[in-house]
Amino acid sequence: GDYLAELTMLILGRDRLKSPGLGYAKTFLRQLDDCLALALEKRVKIVANAGGVNPAGLAAAIRELADRQGLSASVAHVEGDDLISRVGELDIPADAGLPVTANAYLGAFGIARCLDAGADVVVTGRVTDASVIVGPAISHFGWGRSDLDALAGATLAGHVIECGTQATGG
Repeated sequence: GDYLAELTMLILGRDRLKSPGLGYAKTFLRQLDDCLALALEKRVKIVANAGGVNPAGLAAAIRELADRQGLSASVAHVEGDDLISRVGELDIPADAGLPVTANAYLGAFGIARCLDAGADVVVTGRVTDASVIVGPAISHFGWGRSDLDALAGATLAGHVIECGTQATGG
């Protein structure tokens, strides 16, 4: 699932400023409330970048949701994209003000590691759009960093899935 746009990151960053426990896509949590049991029953893995600026917080909220429903779900999160603590290292003009968020795009191998370790649900912060597709493919097929043709194909598939309407002229 792809939940993050630039505007969304701003909104989630403002949420985190109001409360450090927030900063993730609450809509994702509401959706999981309806479908987590079925996904676990059918052994469907869920991967989403809905962690926004607080993937650890979303992972904790998902665990609480699973506990409330009496479910046993392995939940993992990928972090490392949040650079707000290093914003002083950036060359920002003095009159521009300070950013609300500063995030780097991560790739798919962290997602694959979480799935390989047995995660049922993986949430991330900022990853490349195709990574939510490429990460599961890496895990499923056992690809490594040198499997460039396979990774390129998965990246293309990920972009078509993420931007499907544009690929069909929409």
